[in-house]
Amino acid sequence: MAWDHDARLSLVVHGKSSPSSLEWLRFLNHNRALGGRDLRVLVCTYGGGPDAGQRRELMEAVGHVTVPTVIMTNSLIARGIVGALNWFNPNIQVLGIDADLAAHRFLGLSSAESTRAIELRQKLERELGLGLSSGLEAQRSSRTQAGTPPRD
Repeated sequence: MAWDHDARLSLVVHGKSSPSSLEWLRFLNHNRALGGRDLRVLVCTYGGGPDAGQRRELMEAVGHVTVPTVIMTNSLIARGIVGALNWFNPNIQVLGIDADLAAHRFLGLSSAESTRAIELRQKLERELGLGLSSGLEAQRSSRTQAGTPPRD
């Protein structure tokens, strides 16, 4: 698990494994420090995610605050979990792991924020050893390799 924030964007990337108790505690403490800021949350998961106890701790930590949140995953289990979370936060949406632009639109990110979200995602994915997996960046890379100029 890796996370970072920039202005109003909070971005979390889960690898294939669930976060350890220590990672989760550090993450919760980091989010408590953000306070009641105008946040947009983007979570990308490659299979890992909080367990039931960790999700309960998150709900207790954020209280009744609901912020626009997108969970990007291809995991059916994670999609089911998001469906359950939707009862507590109607501002949550689940999208495929490569749906960067749709996620950014749902979150209401500006063009600059969208660019920063992609940069942060790539940085966090590299930290977790996930390599080049951001959908948008993968599309740019494949176009460049094919000799087609990247387009935004």
